[in-house]
Amino acid sequence: MDEDFADHAFLNDLPLWADEDARKILEAVCLKNKVPIEVITELVMVQRERQHQERARGINLRFEEILGAIE
Repeated sequence: MDEDFADHAFLNDLPLWADEDARKILEAVCLKNKVPIEVITELVMVQRERQHQERARGINLRFEEILGAIE
């Protein structure tokens, strides 16, 4: 995982990361569906990094790379 994504402070304003109960639910859903929480974290971070752009060029490729980590 990228160093940038290891810093969860970028997500602390979101309920899924700020609220302990919401975080536990997210973790349970990820476990049930065999999706690493890190994958969800990276997807949200990429989207947030690019939300200010009119056209988020290359975001689909980046999403494919991240989703490729699911086995």
